[in-house]
Amino acid sequence: MRIMTLVVCAATIAGIAGGAEAQTMRFDDRGFTFRFGPNDRRGDVEGKRASCELYARIASVQSDANIRYRCGFRGPQWATDMAPHFRWCRWAPRSDLARDQLFRSQQLQDCFNRLGDFDDRR
Repeated sequence: MRIMTLVVCAATIAGIAGGAEAQTMRFDDRGFTFRFGPNDRRGDVEGKRASCELYARIASVQSDANIRYRCGFRGPQWATDMAPHFRWCRWAPRSDLARDQLFRSQQLQDCFNRLGDFDDRR
């Protein structure tokens, strides 16, 4: 549980540290940027941009943990690239975002448990 707490905290701090720009978003030092299309009204909504930026960052951190700890999870939810997570988020309801983050967290915790991260009070 401690590892997952660190992963979520790191992703949250990263989300707070990098603010959204007007129409273009830059996510990391590797040069990933995303530009909303001229007819995409969601690009004008600061909250949606912020929510999707943080969602994509957390998904990327969770995906990196999947690879680092050899958990073996596959599929689009486990893509390490932030771009597809961000694009999907733009059109997804908030409840779907929360469900996907929780799903990845639970899957990772199961993996960590197999690696020996057990709660002593069980």
